[in-house]
Amino acid sequence: MSPDDYDRLYAESRDKPAFSNGDEGYSWMGANCDRCIHDKPARQGNDAQGCPLVLLTLVGRTPAQFVDGPRSEEGLYARETQYVCTEFRDENDPDPEPRPVPTPDGQGELLPREPFEGHRMLTPLAPEAVPARLGGEQL
Repeated sequence: MSPDDYDRLYAESRDKPAFSNGDEGYSWMGANCDRCIHDKPARQGNDAQGCPLVLLTLVGRTPAQFVDGPRSEEGLYARETQYVCTEFRDENDPDPEPRPVPTPDGQGELLPREPFEGHRMLTPLAPEAVPARLGGEQL
């Protein structure tokens, strides 16, 4: 992932703020972005080479790479784990390249995994996709 990917990442993102306020955003970024290899150039003063996902959050969008983190039964979460960024790579990791989860020993595969791996984001059903009449009655 590089800053040149911004247009593609913008198109994949949701038009919804990732965080409800700045305090929530800075808490999450402090626990994640402040130690990620992708935002290291920005921390060293080169903002133009920083992580494009941070820029997306600052313009009020939610990147597809932000997957909901753990929640309690009541739906509560800690600010630091609100999302899990699928692009996160710790800057102290000796090999920061992502690796696919290996198939467990003895586990057969019915279908190849490659076409189904990647980012998926659920979106609400568009109002025009809902039929106006059901069984002759007005909805």
